[in-house]
Amino acid sequence: MKDNEKKGWGIFAIILGGVALLELWIPFLSHWTFLLAIVGLILGAIGVFVNRKNTKFFALIGMLLSLEIVIVGLYTDFVRAKTINHTQKINHTVKQSHSKSSSKKPTKANTAGTNFKWTATYFDSIVDGVTTYDEIVTNVGDPDKTSDGREYDSQSKKDVSTEYCDWYLKDSSHKASVSIQFIKKHGTYIANYKVSSGLK
Repeated sequence: MKDNEKKGWGIFAIILGGVALLELWIPFLSHWTFLLAIVGLILGAIGVFVNRKNTKFFALIGMLLSLEIVIVGLYTDFVRAKTINHTQKINHTVKQSHSKSSSKKPTKANTAGTNFKWTATYFDSIVDGVTTYDEIVTNVGDPDKTSDGREYDSQSKKDVSTEYCDWYLKDSSHKASVSIQFIKKHGTYIANYKVSSGLK
């Protein structure tokens, strides 16, 4: 076997595999990582073919590095998708359950629509991440329905307590509803997501 390896293909494969290895740890670049690793794998394979009668050191390193990144990338994407699916199932289950009230948690409500005080203006004034549960209850009263759970918070990077609260207006002339998800931060429930229908 000759020792005059044509190193160009192998070196390109190693560079692409190295860049893909670095990008593997950045979640939003995972698709680019996979693409770079595939190109590196192809270049490494070409390098092996071109050097079939010579040494293939650089081409083999580039090809094996890229192959490893492809396998690891597929595995991490699979684990990530499975985790997201599992989290969504848990959240769906939690939304169906009802919680008992406590001193720091939103309390369960009264008869639906008894004292419905919501207006479109007040709903629009609620700021996600700022307005607290206590402020809202002071203005519109206790919710008609609550359920609690846990959810991953991207800011604090940990699971936090959540509370889903619903207010309803049901009478013969008009129907309206408000749903707000609260997230617990520093011991206080803060509005995280809101939706409404039929408000005037």
